[in-house]
Amino acid sequence: MSVRVAEEHFERGIHYFRGGFFPAALQEFRAVARVDPDYQNIQHFISVTQKKTDEISGQLVNFIEESFDNQTLQLSEELVVSGTPNFGKEIERLLRREEYQAALEKLRTVESFVAESRPFILLNANVYRRLGRFHEAEQALIRAQTMFPRDAEIINNLGNIYLARNQFSAARQQFDMALKLAPDDRRILNNLGALLMQTHNLDGAQSLFERLVREHPAWRVCRNNLENLIRRKTELDREISGLRQELFLHPEYLDVALNLGKSLFFRGYFTESQQILGEVLQKNPNLLAAYFYLGSLHELLGKMPQAIDFYQQMVVRKEKNTTTEFQNFHNFLQEGYQDEALAELKKLAVIDMDLAAGHIAIGIRYFEEGHWNEALSHFTEASQLNSRYPDAYYWRGLTRLRTSEKTGAEKDFRKAIELHPDFADAHFQLGMLLREKMPKKAHYYLENAVKLGVRSQFAAIAQEFLSPAKVKRSK
Repeated sequence: MSVRVAEEHFERGIHYFRGGFFPAALQEFRAVARVDPDYQNIQHFISVTQKKTDEISGQLVNFIEESFDNQTLQLSEELVVSGTPNFGKEIERLLRREEYQAALEKLRTVESFVAESRPFILLNANVYRRLGRFHEAEQALIRAQTMFPRDAEIINNLGNIYLARNQFSAARQQFDMALKLAPDDRRILNNLGALLMQTHNLDGAQSLFERLVREHPAWRVCRNNLENLIRRKTELDREISGLRQELFLHPEYLDVALNLGKSLFFRGYFTESQQILGEVLQKNPNLLAAYFYLGSLHELLGKMPQAIDFYQQMVVRKEKNTTTEFQNFHNFLQEGYQDEALAELKKLAVIDMDLAAGHIAIGIRYFEEGHWNEALSHFTEASQLNSRYPDAYYWRGLTRLRTSEKTGAEKDFRKAIELHPDFADAHFQLGMLLREKMPKKAHYYLENAVKLGVRSQFAAIAQEFLSPAKVKRSK
């Protein structure tokens, strides 16, 4: 059972990673490590994803950072256990060596003596966090908050736990509470900046980090966050500009529109992203990734009914609505447990298209180099990964034309049009293929291609065939 659960978490983590949702991927990979610590290469995936998360979302600052910090040392020194004068030093030694499980076991041996000690609770919670055991960390910090209700550091740490679990609204609430108690605390402000980055409010995060760098010019963590943020904004702005230009030239390329919608979402331009992704689905309701991005966007905005609706449409179109998880989703929703329902639904609402798109991109390279067998292999793999992706069939049809497999090419072009009725290039290629075999059908598809706005060089060829003299001869 644990192996299957670990594999499910790993698969979701890979999908999130490929889709650019690195914090969500990190959460899934950490879940794998909790379920099966010996899962192959899982620590490598966690390390790589953590690096990407830090680049995109900022570095959280709490008592235990990537390296053992002075505040943790202070907590260890404050932790005094009667009859064990060197206890704090022993904890410090274990934490410096990143032996978190051993540190946790050591803390448990004295829990009955110092259970209400602030240093003990904070150390205990942060060790749990380092082990990825967020529920235990949350419970420890909630208990600490009850005992020390106006302690900004405890509230800040609780916000970090919620942020690590992608519970953005709860994290924001904690950071706001902490800032009311300590409005100039640089660590709380930095964590708020990290939250803004993770929720794609990049402009707001930049303003906050610039303030912190001005006030604390030697603080490495915040300066790194600002540098990563500026780099991220530059990359996204360049990507968005290129996609806009490409979409202007080829408005029928829905994969370009889909990527533009995703990039606008990551840049924080939610209204435009929502508009473009909605238009993508109007033109082709089978582009499943658009449902995922729209679900994520509405979830981020706190519009849970709309988020659930988009995720649910995605799952239904993936034909996953007969699974146990989908039944659990319905049960939770009917009972009013919206968060639990959403969690079950998101187990099924994972992106498959990016995997198919990767094979298509590789296949196109082989196609352009004239390696037909290799190209055909990748386009076929893409169609198997996502049977509702029209580009997979279109490119496979083009490849089959090059290898004189006209029957197979015709089937692929028809399939591409079935999935995407407004696919102008597919109409053109099918029309050209049928010129001799079925001239009337060829006329129909070429006429459609022109009406749908096929690229200019194809339109000129189609118009030549559709000219009165050509039509008369074909009859």
